[in-house]
Amino acid sequence: MSRILYDAENQITNGYRKNVHEAVDVVKKWYQQAPVIAHSSGEVVLVQTGKAHNLGSTGNESYGNFVKIKHEDGYYTLYAHLREVYVKKGDLVTQGQQIGYMGDTGNAYGVHLHFEVRNTYDVRIDPTPYLDADLPKEDRKLYYQAYDNVKKYWLPNVAVASSEYAGNFGNPIGGIYADQYRMRVHDMKKGYWLPWVENRNDYAGNLGNDIDGVQVENATYRVHLKGGSWLPWVSKVDDTNQGYAGIYGRAIDAIEIK
Repeated sequence: MSRILYDAENQITNGYRKNVHEAVDVVKKWYQQAPVIAHSSGEVVLVQTGKAHNLGSTGNESYGNFVKIKHEDGYYTLYAHLREVYVKKGDLVTQGQQIGYMGDTGNAYGVHLHFEVRNTYDVRIDPTPYLDADLPKEDRKLYYQAYDNVKKYWLPNVAVASSEYAGNFGNPIGGIYADQYRMRVHDMKKGYWLPWVENRNDYAGNLGNDIDGVQVENATYRVHLKGGSWLPWVSKVDDTNQGYAGIYGRAIDAIEIK
């Protein structure tokens, strides 16, 4: 039986591929539809409803209707493209409880369940080993990633303080995800700072619009300018030009956090 489909056996239609499809797409055996159940007990931390089939959508819109649950061990599971959602944010659910019904909302080719497992820092990991098994132990690393506005996809996760950076020199960044950090970015096209976001429940940015400023609370960070070089490290957040990383009017193509 399945830990994510009610009274059904998993049939994977699209497997996990790192940095390409960091999830598994699942249907009931013989390509049937089925109600979706909570993999493990936990709290519903994010719900999106009211979405229709929308090929080509990106970001959270691409998930369509979805449910995200934080479990007692700190890991998360996410269930996307749902036709129906039976829970709301803040609900406490038990393992096996019906939380929705699979569908094709968002960027979906046919009816199925898009299932993700995320570690304690909200970074997607391969969910395949956990379709019928308990979630893994805690991963204490912090990760972040950037959205490439030219290639139009999220670039690979990199670990904080790893001497790596998130970005692709020459291609402006349109969004940033980061674990546990409160952050915001300056939209170069609109000319103003976008709202603050916290951890990976949302990203900082406006996909498609280049970023020319970044602020990250309680971190040391720097950015790389498109066609330029790395700017100095920043370790504070304020309204001065030392309180953010970037130069207004100059697109950023990479960020490093340490």
